[in-house]
Amino acid sequence: MEQVLYKLPDGWEWLSFDSLVENLDGKRIPIKTSERSKDNAIYPYYGATGIIDYVDDYIYKGEKLLISEDGANLVARKYPIAFLADGKYWVNNHAHVVDAYKDKTSNKYLSYFFAVLDLSSFITGSAQPKLSQKKLNSIKIAVAPIEEQKRIVEKLDALLNRIDTAIEHLQESVALADALSQNGLDVYFAELTETNPELTLSKLADFISGYAFKSGDFTSESGIKPIKITNVGVNEFSENAEEFLPASYESEYQRFAAKTNDIVIALTRPIINGGLKVCRVPESYSGALVNQRVAAITSKNKHVLDFIYLYLQSSRTKNYVLEKSKSLNQPNLSITDLKNLALPLPANDKAIAKAVADCNALISKARKSKAEISEKITMMQQLKASILDSAFKGEL
Repeated sequence: MEQVLYKLPDGWEWLSFDSLVENLDGKRIPIKTSERSKDNAIYPYYGATGIIDYVDDYIYKGEKLLISEDGANLVARKYPIAFLADGKYWVNNHAHVVDAYKDKTSNKYLSYFFAVLDLSSFITGSAQPKLSQKKLNSIKIAVAPIEEQKRIVEKLDALLNRIDTAIEHLQESVALADALSQNGLDVYFAELTETNPELTLSKLADFISGYAFKSGDFTSESGIKPIKITNVGVNEFSENAEEFLPASYESEYQRFAAKTNDIVIALTRPIINGGLKVCRVPESYSGALVNQRVAAITSKNKHVLDFIYLYLQSSRTKNYVLEKSKSLNQPNLSITDLKNLALPLPANDKAIAKAVADCNALISKARKSKAEISEKITMMQQLKASILDSAFKGEL
């Protein structure tokens, strides 16, 4: 689909991108991976998706740069697809670097225009979508007179900064809701510890230690679903319909089969982004075979299993796993250490069910709060998009 060129106000005109900018790609100095460092680094290193890391060696002597992303990220994200970089930076060959001709436009004006433009029609390739320089150069820019551009940029700076600040505060509220929920769970389990004896997981549930299936066992054809470490997220099961094990394995490896609502936990790098990689098996994976470096926890007592899952989300469990999985190389949690995790289980099913209900109420309250905040963030982002759209139609 071609770019839609709408009617512009008097004095505005549609100009091609390449007529407005100087191409700086040819002035770049190559950088070797060995020259990249995050230790005592001061220069950001940009790629197609933003800052990759920092370098502290040689540096490209550029001034203000407009870096337009390419690759799959362009298809996945509409806002933003271009951004400004002030100062000195390294840029790899996955990003296009230009500088605006100051008598025609500004880098800031161009970056705002790209933030409202849908680039999907300019993308080529499917396996690895790309935006070629030829396609980029052909894009038409709605160019206002210079003084009008300055007014638009100043107005957008003021309005969008206010919106971005509001979004940042809302995002902080999301983090606060998570923290309050976590604190509520921790306090609840601390109180249970004072009034109930602690039992190890080995006395409360059964375990499935994943089998080391060979890479050649997996196929893209239909069969038995495996549960691999990539399926196990922080309180979220990631489904994958691309890998299967032979149907004949269903009976041969039945002892490694997990059921709906069983708990699965990652044993390698068990903690990511501050959370334990533990989740429940969805109904669509009932009967799936547990692969190596994943453990499943199962019990016929639903209340006990629900209680264990909630306790695995506590800070006490996270600290225990951190201590047991310490390693100079790759953090690993042993199945023995997992079985030895102690928790304060209430005395009977009724008390266990109450504890589960109380904890779920805490989590539900936090989820409701986060959903309301996320809705407000979405509204703010839509307002931002609407303001940008109006700006380049001469309506701001």
